[in-house]
Amino acid sequence: MDFLKKLFGKGKDEPEELHLEFENLYEWSKTRYEREANSAKPLISDLYSAIDNKLDQLRVDKNSFLDTTPIESADMKMSKIADSNRDVIVDNLGILDEKITVPHDNSIGGAHAFYIESLSHMDSFLDNTRKSMLYAKSLYPAEYNKINGDLANLNHALSDLFSTIEGPWNKLEMISNIFEDIEDIHNLESEIIDCRNKIQELENKYTSLDENLQDAKSDLEKLINGSEYPRAEAINSEIDDVRQQVLDVEADLKRMFTPLSKALSRMKKQDENGIHTLSPQVRNILGIVMKDPVSALDYDLDPLYDELILRLQSDSLGLKDKKKDKTLEQVHLIKTSSSLNSLCEDKKKYDNRLEQSRDQLDRMDVYHQKTSMEKDISKKQEALVSTQDKLKDETKRLQSLKEQLENTKSKLSSDVNDAFEENIEINFR
Repeated sequence: MDFLKKLFGKGKDEPEELHLEFENLYEWSKTRYEREANSAKPLISDLYSAIDNKLDQLRVDKNSFLDTTPIESADMKMSKIADSNRDVIVDNLGILDEKITVPHDNSIGGAHAFYIESLSHMDSFLDNTRKSMLYAKSLYPAEYNKINGDLANLNHALSDLFSTIEGPWNKLEMISNIFEDIEDIHNLESEIIDCRNKIQELENKYTSLDENLQDAKSDLEKLINGSEYPRAEAINSEIDDVRQQVLDVEADLKRMFTPLSKALSRMKKQDENGIHTLSPQVRNILGIVMKDPVSALDYDLDPLYDELILRLQSDSLGLKDKKKDKTLEQVHLIKTSSSLNSLCEDKKKYDNRLEQSRDQLDRMDVYHQKTSMEKDISKKQEALVSTQDKLKDETKRLQSLKEQLENTKSKLSSDVNDAFEENIEINFR
């Protein structure tokens, strides 16, 4: 096909294709815009002169109308009606004359605005004088015909103006669309550059954060695999074991006092009710034993034991024989047996070991270091995720801007061909 074109040339009906660089399109379009705008100016000036003449004629009509009288057949009543409606028409002709002012600027845009405004003022005149014009037609036929004819002439002159500027006006509007498209493309290209720079910054930041995160994880791993951390773990494990031993001893101590709970409860109730009042010393020890037997071991419990034995032996607590005997037996066991003392010694021993181990662990900085490192890693991970999310958002935004740019370029190509009615190809950079 290309060979045939070279051999025979292009067909008569095949339009020449014009190639334009995007960078030159604005100036190229601006030149044609100015050419189009200037070409209509002489015609607009001529039409403005014609419109001025029509307005001058309407001024003459208005002044003549003021001095005229109704037809001879009109009686006095009809004459008054005629005068009133004549005044309405004259007043509105004056308003029309004030409103329709031919511009000094003969631009297409000014002419288009003038036409729209003038048409609106003409419609207002007709709306305001419709009834009065009907009276004038009957009572001032000659003057009516003159005014009506000159109004029609003014309307025709305005129509001629619009017919003259309609094509150029539409073309200038289409070229203006081209200017808007060019500006939109420049703005989108600028946004794309900014977006790409932002993406590059975020990628650099992500890389840096990721490297810092890996370094922090590596430091934590070195800490855990070092000599200090296993020792701390061993001490921590020992603390757990000793803590459990303490709990076991405390449970055994509480179990020793469990069989006394009913008797002790009745002693407290009788003391509160004033049946058998306890001494302040015994009352204080009783409250501690009932609340926490383990902590009560720091006190001298013999006064409580002695009081409890006396009350059990006197049957003042109201326990059944079997329960009373078991309670007495348990009180004597606690008071005389070495079991309680042994448990107390065990607890002290475990408490001491627990305190020593905790002190030893506190003196080791490795756990504090580990906690600090883990917090630092957590912050770095959050920053990394946040940066990744921003990177995704900017990447989506870049894709959207690219699509907008392609759509705007396509619109520009269409607007250029519509405006200039040529086969124009735009070479975008």
